[in-house]
Amino acid sequence: MAPPPTEVVQWLRRTYPKPAVDPEWLEGCYTWIQDELHLNPARDMPTILENVNTQLLESDFADSMLGGTGIPHNALGAVHAVIEGPILVEIVEMTDIGHSAYSLLQVYESRAEYRKQAQLRDANGDEGQQKPMPKYPRSMLQFQLSDGVSVLPAIEFKTLPEFELGETPLGCKVSWGVFAIRRPTTCVALLRGEASRFVHLTLTLTTR
Repeated sequence: MAPPPTEVVQWLRRTYPKPAVDPEWLEGCYTWIQDELHLNPARDMPTILENVNTQLLESDFADSMLGGTGIPHNALGAVHAVIEGPILVEIVEMTDIGHSAYSLLQVYESRAEYRKQAQLRDANGDEGQQKPMPKYPRSMLQFQLSDGVSVLPAIEFKTLPEFELGETPLGCKVSWGVFAIRRPTTCVALLRGEASRFVHLTLTLTTR
């Protein structure tokens, strides 16, 4: 496998300081890009960086990041701590803690039935007007944020309309600047999976 150019490594360190990208994953990623797209680093570096970025943001951080280089271990379970960022994480779980598990399950089953009926209508060529997909009730979202190894729970400090249960995909990437454990706020920026669909937002979270 061809080693990635120094410019690629440096760009990743500048853009995503924490956690560190696994060199083995990056080498495999760069080799795949070269094999598939046949890009010349001297001429096509912007395109190479764009493809590396896309692959990283669509990857499972358990595969692409080095353990111990993201969320500090001494902050996990701490009563009071401040985590200095920016740190890139992915949403591995999301639920609404302001509603009962039973009510969320009812909506889940209604959405599953909606998809089933939609598939039947498509198979039968029925193009009639369809009712909208049932939505989950919205109160307070709880997240599980992972750097690929460590997982940190967080809840909304205030409603974040950019996140929606059933719509925001698991694996969605989030980068935060300073994260204060226990009731203070945190500024983060949402990075959606595909590089062409980045949405940079100022958000607020707090640990529970």
